[in-house]
Amino acid sequence: MNPRMMIQRGTQFRAIFMALLIFVASFIPSHLNAQGTSSATILGTATDSSGAVVPNATVEVRNIATGTAQKVTTDGQGRYTVADLIIGSYEVQASAPGFQTVIRKGITLTVGSQSVVDIAMPVGQAQQTVTVEGAVSQVDTVSSALAANVEQKQITDLPLNGRNFTDLIALVPGIASGGQVGNGGSNLLYGNQNNFAVSGARSEGQAYLLDNQDIQGFWAHGSGSGVMGTTLGIEAINEFQVLTNTYSSQFGGNGAVVNTASKSGTNSFHGSAYEFLRNNAFDARNFFDGANAPPFRQNQFGGSIGGPIKKDKLFFFANSEELKRNLGRTVIAIVPDANAHNGIVNGVNVGVSAKTKDILALYPLPTGPGNTLPQVDSEVGSENYILARGLQPVGERYTFCALRARLRGYHATVLRISHYAALARSGRHAQPVRHH
Repeated sequence: MNPRMMIQRGTQFRAIFMALLIFVASFIPSHLNAQGTSSATILGTATDSSGAVVPNATVEVRNIATGTAQKVTTDGQGRYTVADLIIGSYEVQASAPGFQTVIRKGITLTVGSQSVVDIAMPVGQAQQTVTVEGAVSQVDTVSSALAANVEQKQITDLPLNGRNFTDLIALVPGIASGGQVGNGGSNLLYGNQNNFAVSGARSEGQAYLLDNQDIQGFWAHGSGSGVMGTTLGIEAINEFQVLTNTYSSQFGGNGAVVNTASKSGTNSFHGSAYEFLRNNAFDARNFFDGANAPPFRQNQFGGSIGGPIKKDKLFFFANSEELKRNLGRTVIAIVPDANAHNGIVNGVNVGVSAKTKDILALYPLPTGPGNTLPQVDSEVGSENYILARGLQPVGERYTFCALRARLRGYHATVLRISHYAALARSGRHAQPVRHH
């Protein structure tokens, strides 16, 4: 069979296989979880002008990008909670008989955040509306966890060799990162990705979460997708949070948690297409290289798309990325010199047995100082990554993630399918709001 045709058929098979898995994921029975680890919460208290609480007030929380909204009513103490919200921009509207309607804008939710939005409701007619502009404080006064967020702007703007989003963990205070932290580096058992340690703790066992799904590798040394030293899928990452101390037991992990949220579809279509190229024509020679740099070819390419399936109701987002690399490395080998081949050691001819001579004949003579022989080794590898996400208005979402990596004969395949369903909470359950 024509090699080109074999490659095309292999690509078609992978695409059909991925599509089938996404289809099967849609039939996974839903289950009710507690507070989502990658989602956010809005909570607060409704009061009147004198500071007295307002019970049974209607509070509506609306996502600006998707147009979806949830309604709750305040309890007897004037309190409300809307949990399991996807990250993004929101506005909160509160109304009650005998009070003016109040709209709070400028609310931005980040991964894992719990934003307190208290509402002061002036006395008046419900038809009268008071709009309060201004960002809500990002200081978390609810949780005692120590955490730092890496935002979308940092992910997009900061240069990343290999587009490995976990390298950005080094931005967090108290993090020591690098290939040799915790015996990482070239160990294919753990993967080639950078490891990190928090406040001097061991560099293994941290929790890696993507949309509430554990993506930690089997050996607990990273995300499980670092065979080639990178964790693909940065185009699908919205933002992530690194928890370093006194966080809730719901996360797990040994000393730290990387809590990641993927992008989701909105009421408008958005997407991207890209390719990043590296080769030896752009690289300087290594100190040990010969007259020319060894051959190097790396292509990293893919695309993403997201948008509405049904406006204000159902949304999707998908990302596919592939990495192909053929890396030549100059390796300095130490080999026997001409004297050793002739049985001369320290100026003394000790002779060479017939059996030893056959072995010595396998070694070429050195061409560099100190009995060294520079040679070029090739490292060929590839990774394929796909993520698909479906989102329904009331926090129900499906995330499918798949990775296939190959390097030096090592193969790694990671499949993640998660279905997450949750209801917003308050004194009463939240209900979806239909906008006409």
